[in-house]
Amino acid sequence: MSPNNIQVTVVVPAYRRTAVLRAAILSLFAQDLPAARYEVIVVDSSPEEDNCRMMEELAPSAPCAFRWFHKKPEGPGPSRNLGAAEARADIIAFMDSDCQAAPGWLRGGLAAFSEGIGIVQGRTLPDPAGKLGVFRHYVRVEAETPIYETANVFYRKQAFMESGGFPADLTPRASAPMGGEDVVVAWSVKRKGWLTRFAPEALVHHEVMPMPVWKWIFIRNFFIWPALVGRFPELRSILYGAYFLDRPQAMFTLGAAATLAAPFFHWALLALWIPYCLVRGLEPSATLRGPLRPVRLPAYLLRDTSTFCLLVAGSIKYRCLVL
Repeated sequence: MSPNNIQVTVVVPAYRRTAVLRAAILSLFAQDLPAARYEVIVVDSSPEEDNCRMMEELAPSAPCAFRWFHKKPEGPGPSRNLGAAEARADIIAFMDSDCQAAPGWLRGGLAAFSEGIGIVQGRTLPDPAGKLGVFRHYVRVEAETPIYETANVFYRKQAFMESGGFPADLTPRASAPMGGEDVVVAWSVKRKGWLTRFAPEALVHHEVMPMPVWKWIFIRNFFIWPALVGRFPELRSILYGAYFLDRPQAMFTLGAAATLAAPFFHWALLALWIPYCLVRGLEPSATLRGPLRPVRLPAYLLRDTSTFCLLVAGSIKYRCLVL
């Protein structure tokens, strides 16, 4: 057991959004793990003092060791690195500030560790009080993913330190970071030979947020996927046909290529759009059912065009083809 009997250190990066951060901290204070066995570290990079004042107010009611730090904005990755460096436990639990941990979160995550396990990924569900639907942002993780989202993940500290830590974000002052740092750390750890495990008992709930239509269309995080695949070619095993983001994107690329070729060969090539229409028009939907599903096609065509452009731009910049 680590010094002071602390078994797990929770690290939460924060950037503005004081009320959301407060709810996250209170959920950590309500863990059913004995208070002496865990600590909470928040690393804030907000330009204002609101978060720090809020934490000062909460500190007297903290049942466990509770510390916070302030640093310049570089994205959530470097904030997590600072928290990890300050951690006194052998296990580090990362949770994002827009999440709330179930009371048994830490207990469930700790129970999944055994010899050789370097990463334990927990279960993440949308806040049951949130309204789900189109143009809503939330994270859902119900099985081990290749991304190892830091909304809910545990690392053995030794394994984390061997990885070199999280890189800075490309857009450190954005309301939503570009991301990708979770993939970098997890696959660096896996390359060191550490094993992974999924712990459904380690549950957190992710905030459900309204999403502007343009953010649903323009998912800028896809820009960095070629960089991630270039650094970790192992990720090609999860791509569709090793080079496409997913099946719909592969069908879109086929249709786009047919459109470019048709004027030079034959207009019948436009029939190659049919697979895309079938994939997007018939895939399951929670909002539009039965014969209404094809109504989504124009919207998805716009979004898939945006995604294709982002992937092409990223492929050129990072010299690694992902479409």
